Amino acid sequence: MEAYLGDGFMTSSGPYDGMTNEEGVEAISDDVEKHGWGKRAVSYRIRDWLISRQRYWGTPIPMIYCESCGVLPVREEDLPVLLPSDAEFKPTGESPLVASADFVNTTCHGCGGPAKRETDTMDTFMDSSWYMMRYLSPHFSDGPVDPEVAKAWLPVDQYTGGAEHAVMHLLYSRFFIKALYDMGMVDFEEPFLRLFNQGVILGQDHEKMSKSRGNVVNPDDVVGVMGADAVRCFLMFIGPWDHGGPWSGEGINGIARWLNRVWDIATRDAAALDGSGGSASRETRRMLHQTVRKCYGDLDRFKFNTAIASMMVWSDQSVEPELWSECVEKLLLMLAPMAPHMTEELWERSGRGYSIHQQDFPGWDDDLAADEVFTLVVQVNGKVRDKLEVPVWHS
Repeated sequence: MEAYLGDGFMTSSGPYDGMTNEEGVEAISDDVEKHGWGKRAVSYRIRDWLISRQRYWGTPIPMIYCESCGVLPVREEDLPVLLPSDAEFKPTGESPLVASADFVNTTCHGCGGPAKRETDTMDTFMDSSWYMMRYLSPHFSDGPVDPEVAKAWLPVDQYTGGAEHAVMHLLYSRFFIKALYDMGMVDFEEPFLRLFNQGVILGQDHEKMSKSRGNVVNPDDVVGVMGADAVRCFLMFIGPWDHGGPWSGEGINGIARWLNRVWDIATRDAAALDGSGGSASRETRRMLHQTVRKCYGDLDRFKFNTAIASMMVWSDQSVEPELWSECVEKLLLMLAPMAPHMTEELWERSGRGYSIHQQDFPGWDDDLAADEVFTLVVQVNGKVRDKLEVPVWHS
């Protein structure tokens, strides 16, 4: 037996019998207020945000304390207040800034007498809540962001991060943007248009990495041996990006072998090929356009693992040099977002201009990508009797 939580009618409720639940809420609230028993209230469970922190890292709170003038904000022309370089980090329970005499002691701009700076710093969420704006124009001095640049780039089209940010960072960012919108400083109300959270990389034992389990893998050690591109591609190939998966020494070795194969293909002398077209060239061209189309769609949907898999099925064919060169060029362009260092090197070695990361993603032709045959399954009384390869008819 569970409580009914849907809409309905009031029963066994005295004068409120027969009312809908919404009508009942209003009528009961009216009576409560009429008799002085209480009043209507809406609770969002939002608390005041205490932004002060007793630590060095953070934005200094720009306030000074003067015995004569009281608490004063630092004048705008005296901003920003910079953190000192001589702070000492000791387990005193106080902010490290307290021990920096040069930072603490200042002059009151109200009376000219001695004053002391606030030694607490702001919660770092005060910075990360709007950093995407300042990154656009870090040297703009007439406001938080150049409004013309903001119109071109904001709001953020795609935000990626961990699910642990959902309650704090994303909530604060929304608060900042909505406040700025109410102040007329931005013309949008949401900071991020689309959110995609990545999964967690587990240890080889399929458990969350931790020192106590002894299953932590230091990526720097692996990068030093296999290179950053192999680690990047392995993490993308390990499974759906939002699921994550377990680390695998065998898996990353497989990725490294595949990247070595890509290197061999890209550095092969196309002029030495003796292909003369025909069915092999048609099949290669079709595979090329199918792969580009699939890779583009997979990247747009954050399906990095299937995007890499589509490039792995590439097979060597005896084709003419021009087609081979086209295939290699498009393969490098597709792989560039996932293996940026190796593809940049191969792009330069091929004599192409700097940089591969300034090129457009390759296009495709749906007609050239179309299959020439499809498999027709013949069933009799629900049982498969035969499979036929039938030519595709194109209008």
